[in-house]
Amino acid sequence: MKKILTLLLFISFAFAYKVETKEWGYKDTFYSFLKQNSLPLSIYYNLDPKTKRMVRRIPIHSTIFILKDNNSIKQALIPLNDKIQLQIIKQNNSYITKIVPIIYETQKKYVEIDINHYLSYDIYKKTHLKSLTSQIIYIFEDKINFRALPKNTKIKILYEEYYAYGKIKKAKVLFASISNKHYTYNAFLNPYDGRYYDENARSLKGMFLPAPLKYKRISSYFGMRFHPILHKWRMHDGIDYVNKIGTPIHSVADGKIIFKGWIKGYGKSIKIKHKNGYVTLYAHLHGWPKGIYVGKWVKQGQVIGYLGNSGLSTGPHLHFGVMRYGRWINPLKIKNSAKIILYGKKRKEFLSYIQKFKSENNIALK
Repeated sequence: MKKILTLLLFISFAFAYKVETKEWGYKDTFYSFLKQNSLPLSIYYNLDPKTKRMVRRIPIHSTIFILKDNNSIKQALIPLNDKIQLQIIKQNNSYITKIVPIIYETQKKYVEIDINHYLSYDIYKKTHLKSLTSQIIYIFEDKINFRALPKNTKIKILYEEYYAYGKIKKAKVLFASISNKHYTYNAFLNPYDGRYYDENARSLKGMFLPAPLKYKRISSYFGMRFHPILHKWRMHDGIDYVNKIGTPIHSVADGKIIFKGWIKGYGKSIKIKHKNGYVTLYAHLHGWPKGIYVGKWVKQGQVIGYLGNSGLSTGPHLHFGVMRYGRWINPLKIKNSAKIILYGKKRKEFLSYIQKFKSENNIALK
């Protein structure tokens, strides 16, 4: 990004062009951008299908850079997400487009925070970054009840800020520690798998997410029940989560998709195979994103489908099932039973990394 902006500025000085910036607003569309700047609509129609989908969802508040000669656009840079941007370039009397990466400048920062009021307030007061609170909660939520933090709780955070267009675009926690008289938890970001582990190579989070979606309520639990459609008693091999149609469904753990299609009463369904003999089932789906197919490896938290009402269903909900070694088990009991601990070469590699990390960043653990 820095190189591209430097090039734009060099061109502007060399040829007396003008560089303008624009913040992408709530009502802005790629079509309106082309029309307002007298750019041909063929720019949109010549984009490949994937890029067409992306320009329909340009992030709000993104900064657009425009290089002009009088009122004619010579170049434009439009961020499509936090990794790539669309570059529009005028060549002779026509325009070409390129997808180019956003290159960030980074800066490490370290803070120590006393929680005197409430978590989000104290972290923001010290860092002016709202995203750090959600990251800290995500890292430690399996260990700590954030609604009842003891008095005199202290938090240490080493994080990296990512700059683009002269603004902080995102931040990533590299190390965090939460301590009080009752407990101390340390978390290091493992660069090899993106998870957070303590100093003994034990994951701060379990193998599974607490739930595969944001839900309003649970309508049916694991166990025997009177089926609302078949009108007879039978085993209910999962949990039914209720929400509106289209709610994103996330894979609860890393794994490989082994089935995608229709399963009798389950309707549109996806099965994912995980390590340690686990298989998860996501049923009654409305559909799934493009790029979801049998054989695909997915990460924990990745969207693999959308809540629906297909199959034998009395209303929109997700049937979520968990099987281990061919036997259905209660999904609500796996959160604390499936832990991730590094062993062998991976453990040695990680411990070597954090030893170097602590030395380079002057981090002393309690």
